[in-house]
Amino acid sequence: MIAAPIFSGAFFIVLGISFLATVSMLVWAVTLALSSRARGWFRTHRGRASGLFGTLCVSSSFFVVLAIAYLQIDLHSRKEEAALHPTLEKAEHLLGVDMPAGTRLSLGTAGNMASINEAAFPHEVSVYGIPAVAMRLVSEYDDETQWNDQSPVTLKALSLTVTGPRPIDGWVCGPGGPLEIVLRKDARIKTLWWCHLADGNRVAGSLVPVGSTLIRGTTLYLDGSHDNDYWYLAVAEGTLFELAGLPLRRPELNLDRQHRVVALRSATLARAASVGEITYPAGTEVSSVAPRFRDKYPGAWVFTPAPGHPAVSKSDGTIADGLSVVQAPSGKAYVLIRNRAH
Repeated sequence: MIAAPIFSGAFFIVLGISFLATVSMLVWAVTLALSSRARGWFRTHRGRASGLFGTLCVSSSFFVVLAIAYLQIDLHSRKEEAALHPTLEKAEHLLGVDMPAGTRLSLGTAGNMASINEAAFPHEVSVYGIPAVAMRLVSEYDDETQWNDQSPVTLKALSLTVTGPRPIDGWVCGPGGPLEIVLRKDARIKTLWWCHLADGNRVAGSLVPVGSTLIRGTTLYLDGSHDNDYWYLAVAEGTLFELAGLPLRRPELNLDRQHRVVALRSATLARAASVGEITYPAGTEVSSVAPRFRDKYPGAWVFTPAPGHPAVSKSDGTIADGLSVVQAPSGKAYVLIRNRAH
């Protein structure tokens, strides 16, 4: 067998020669088997033919050895893949779910059913009361315990693939993406962690656009304090959401357990709108005041017009560029503040 450095130019040249020798040897063998004339020539020129055939055998050995090694590796890989991705031949109760025959599993450890990472069902299956066609095992931190950077407490979570609207925790989740639940108290309690919302959800009296993202989350501050929020809602892009009578694009909201607005993290006005005596142009950025100012300016938002597109007050006229207005959506104006960028 001819030695050559792996993946060098010489390697590929030798491999090509060995491949051609293998093909020639196979063609010769088939010709001898099918043609009496070829067999006659071989007998007549036995010495020369045997030498040539031996040369082809030696030359082809490099390719043949590589081919056999590849086939062995491929066979081992297929066996390992099959062991990591078995299909249930009969119904089994795994991870607290009744999985039917035909369920395709993905295991972390071959042959170990306790190491399930994913399961795809042949039809909809009730996963802790939620009809789903597939599930994936994940984990999330336990947001109801004190955060520990060194050893955060985690909960088992399931990311479900659903085919239609699914009600859970007062929301209606849709099939636009995974629906994730976390399991508490040894799976006796399930709670929604995140999903894309379906039609039929309302916040502050307004319909939430389909495809908006809902995530379980509480806002924590460096001093250890936190807001009374429980949900984070990002309204779907390209849609409008009305809040306090204002048409908003891309609003991000913090909500409490009862889905009431705790804070407006960010948004922009979709069109010009008036709040009290002040008219703001389209594109004005809107957000709740910082937590440290909430007692001083209760219920206030910060309105920041884009440069060159000022807000206008009925009593004081045009508000200068570089200034934001601290004002409650009800109309009460508190103060003008200078933008950080200026």
